[in-house]
Amino acid sequence: MSNLTKTWKTIIIDDEALARKRLSALLTDFPYIELIAEARDGFEALEVIHQLHPELIFLDIQMPGLSGFEMLEQLSEHPLIIFTTAFDQYALKAFEEYAIDYLLKPIEKKRLERALNKLHYLSGADREVWQSQLTSLLDSLRKPRVNRYPVKVGDRVLFIDYDDIYYFQATDKVVVLHTYDKTYVCGDSLNVLAEKLPGDMFVRAHRSILVNTKHVKEARRWFAGKYRLIMSDKNRSELPLSGKQRKYFGF
Repeated sequence: MSNLTKTWKTIIIDDEALARKRLSALLTDFPYIELIAEARDGFEALEVIHQLHPELIFLDIQMPGLSGFEMLEQLSEHPLIIFTTAFDQYALKAFEEYAIDYLLKPIEKKRLERALNKLHYLSGADREVWQSQLTSLLDSLRKPRVNRYPVKVGDRVLFIDYDDIYYFQATDKVVVLHTYDKTYVCGDSLNVLAEKLPGDMFVRAHRSILVNTKHVKEARRWFAGKYRLIMSDKNRSELPLSGKQRKYFGF
């Protein structure tokens, strides 16, 4: 069967119900995509893939419990992947060569169609190359990575675990790192931090704010249709949320 007439057994993997519903609805316009299941997280996805053996998966990268990459590490079989994510494009450069395509949320139909069109022209040799590239990616992910950020305090250098960082805030002159109850001056700009820190943990909420999503307690409506992020630090800090950045928080 040629790829022009082939039907692709497909699974959507995303922890956001609305995102799954939207993508599922969009896929009904593509008769060669056979949606056979959905999974709400990486653990559920492992079971579904093992049982149903899909040929194509739409995979969210940032999911609680088990991220998309962590899930891939545990797979014994590797279907083709189209990543779905709310990451900025700078963070996606590392993913481009390992997937059929990636889609930024909210997913638009025309962009989805362009991604799916690639399936029609995929040869067996293409799949072998992609499989080799994915193996290389997973090998690199297994390597230990630095998960602490150094800050200078007088003559000392303290190493702050990423998990203990609540947010970074840029002022007129410096960038300040906030933990649960302490602050430290950083030597990097927010732009540098956004590229240096793991994108599945730290999100640019505002031009002056980079937050650890783990410590965002809630989003509260402010005036003029804007929102503020309420953090779970000691002071329950309220941080501005740019309207363009709301998509990173799923609402």
